[in-house]
Amino acid sequence: MEKPFGEASRDRPPASRRAIAEREKAAPAQPEGSPAGDSPAERVQEGPAAAPIGPAPVDRLRESSPVIPGDAPPPSTRETVTKPLLASEALMEDLAPMRPAQDAARVWCAAVGVGFLLLGGLSIAGLRPDGVVAGPPAFVLGIVALFTALTSVSYRQRAIAMVVLGAIATVIGLQSAGTAVGWGTARAVAAIALPAALVFRSRYRAYTGARWLLVAAFLVALPSFGHAIVQLALHDPHLGQLGALIVILAVLSSLTGFMGAETTGAGSFLAVAVVLAFTVDLVVGRLALLGAFSPRDIVSVLSAGLAFAATSAITSLGLFQILAWRLAADARRIDLHSHRPDHDKDGRDRRPPSGGEWLT
Repeated sequence: MEKPFGEASRDRPPASRRAIAEREKAAPAQPEGSPAGDSPAERVQEGPAAAPIGPAPVDRLRESSPVIPGDAPPPSTRETVTKPLLASEALMEDLAPMRPAQDAARVWCAAVGVGFLLLGGLSIAGLRPDGVVAGPPAFVLGIVALFTALTSVSYRQRAIAMVVLGAIATVIGLQSAGTAVGWGTARAVAAIALPAALVFRSRYRAYTGARWLLVAAFLVALPSFGHAIVQLALHDPHLGQLGALIVILAVLSSLTGFMGAETTGAGSFLAVAVVLAFTVDLVVGRLALLGAFSPRDIVSVLSAGLAFAATSAITSLGLFQILAWRLAADARRIDLHSHRPDHDKDGRDRRPPSGGEWLT
């Protein structure tokens, strides 16, 4: 009786054993006197190059595989999956950065350095009020600013260098101004403190201390703001009142910094606007005092305005970075998962209306 195909193939020896048996039959008999193990069949079995012909058994493949053991489970895919980035971790650098405007500081230092070199050239050419005397200090400040921009220093060291450089340039500018040094000092301090506080409020909008810094900056800018109001209200209409009006509008627009933590209050844009407003006030005020508009006088006034804007900008940016270096760690202690109540103190619903309520 014939066996089924499955049973017949199961009783059949593997292909490798059949091949070895056929080789033993075909091999010549072992000569007398030869040691054991010299027969061709035994050499085929013992030699390292004797590879089985045909498919090897599964157990032998598992034993010879160095990667996956025979009884080991397949590797889990969970080990290769990286930890997901949480929303709180992604927002932390946006709400409280550790080194904000690090690359922008180098660009500003380079730009201010080139500007001071140009002012030194104008002084040598006799187009500035102090003439040749104002040339060497401008060249020194320009070289120091370029050195600060090109060298590799720490975040804190560059910020301190920017503040010191701006303070020295402000003192030199006030000495060359002559009269009205007091109001010039108030204008310079306001143009430095208020933009720095606005930028800090913009970058650290969830930090409560940013608003207190903005309050302090408003108090510092109060003398210059009051002087602009007095100039606009008590004097007769003249060209200088245009600059006072621009200063008043810029300072009042900075009150948007006291908005909620959901918005930046446009702090970065308002900081630039405040610097430009005080610069326009300086330029327009000096132009109003000129009797005749000669090219030399116009270049002198415009160069003074350029120096004031560059000095205020670099000093304000350095002050902002010092505040960021000092308060960034404290600003990161914020609760990103704080629950906001759905109802206010009066019991009114604070949740936004749904789409159906809005349509009705």
